[in-house]
Amino acid sequence: MVQNRSSTTFSLPTRSVRRVAEILGIKRTSLQRIMKELELSPYKIQVTQPLNEDHTQRQSEFAQLMLEKLQTGEIDVKKIWFSDEAYFTLDGHLNKQNYCYWGRERLEITVVRSLHPKKFLVWCAISSHGVFGPIFIDGTLSAANYRKFLDEEFIPFLHGHDLVQGHWFMQDGARPHSTADVFEVLNEHFSDRIIGLDYPSHFQGGIEWPPYSPDLNPCDYYLWGYLKSKVWQTSPTNLPELKTATTTAVDTIDSEACSRVMVGFQNRLTAVLVKDGGHFEPLYH
Repeated sequence: MVQNRSSTTFSLPTRSVRRVAEILGIKRTSLQRIMKELELSPYKIQVTQPLNEDHTQRQSEFAQLMLEKLQTGEIDVKKIWFSDEAYFTLDGHLNKQNYCYWGRERLEITVVRSLHPKKFLVWCAISSHGVFGPIFIDGTLSAANYRKFLDEEFIPFLHGHDLVQGHWFMQDGARPHSTADVFEVLNEHFSDRIIGLDYPSHFQGGIEWPPYSPDLNPCDYYLWGYLKSKVWQTSPTNLPELKTATTTAVDTIDSEACSRVMVGFQNRLTAVLVKDGGHFEPLYH
């Protein structure tokens, strides 16, 4: 019996345990026992960037510094705004957290995508207070339009809700983020309460964000995956529908969920130190 089930399991490696059990007409617990006998293990897709020694060292130094400031109360994790941008396309969404396959060894899986899918860029910021956005950007992000919506939309919103004083702002090292004009706007409102690549070299104070660190940005490890999963439940067929679905998805996120995500950020800082600055997603989810 185990041998017969084996051929079926290997022919459906990317189906969930529940779905394969339904196809076979057996209980899920029975299928789990069979998979254990076959020595099958679940493997999730991991999307990572290559890290060199300098990258891992900078990640470790950042994690150590942030943990110290969080533990002493110099920084309150509830008062950090993390920001990022991501493309939303009509080509569908692969949620690597939910996509896994079963086998005796790790295999290479290719996901086919359109070469030039219809898409737009979305910018958001997240903190324990909730999510600001989405800001829709047609085309690519430039320093000019980045500064414009920071100056005219994001920062006025924060001031209007008393969310600037004592709060920190984080951005990664994307080129449009790292211009003198953008740094001047951020310095005017946040002073030295900026976490960003190259910011400390322009103004005294601030914290250097380590390059190639999406595992530490709540936008990357939570927000984009959540939003895209929600969006694609609606099966949008054009860009206006995609924008509406994205806005609706943002509205489903409450402050309680955001607070849990911030706790996850602290846990991930610890995971960075455990992995000596290397990738840690297989260790901590």
